[in-house]
Amino acid sequence: MTVPPPTSDDLPLNSDMPTPGHSVVAGIFYTSGRWSVKAGHEEAFARAFAESGVKDVDPPIRGLLQRPRLLRDLNQPRSYLSYAVWESREAIEEFRSRPDFPAMIAAMKEHLDDMQISTLELVLGQELTAIGLDS
Repeated sequence: MTVPPPTSDDLPLNSDMPTPGHSVVAGIFYTSGRWSVKAGHEEAFARAFAESGVKDVDPPIRGLLQRPRLLRDLNQPRSYLSYAVWESREAIEEFRSRPDFPAMIAAMKEHLDDMQISTLELVLGQELTAIGLDS
């Protein structure tokens, strides 16, 4: 099985990103969003998500290990899932307390019927993370 190279929206190699052979299992947290998009707003929502400022925020996002990903359900094309990987709950809370966070959410919210935001911790799969197979 060939692991694809990192995409351009991954953090640089000299970042906090775990590397194969280095176990960083303890303290990995995820944020996730479930987004139900209004009919006809799919492209506008994806654009708002991409422009939410996460890629170019200043100062940089402390504790973000993997930039947010946005996935669309093939069977329900108005249903999306997003996730990001963080080093700690404190880093997530710090990001969510930024003064620009409400504006990031508001730009996406106008295209939504519903949204659910979650903060998650890794329960199963640590062995894959430890050997770098899920990065």
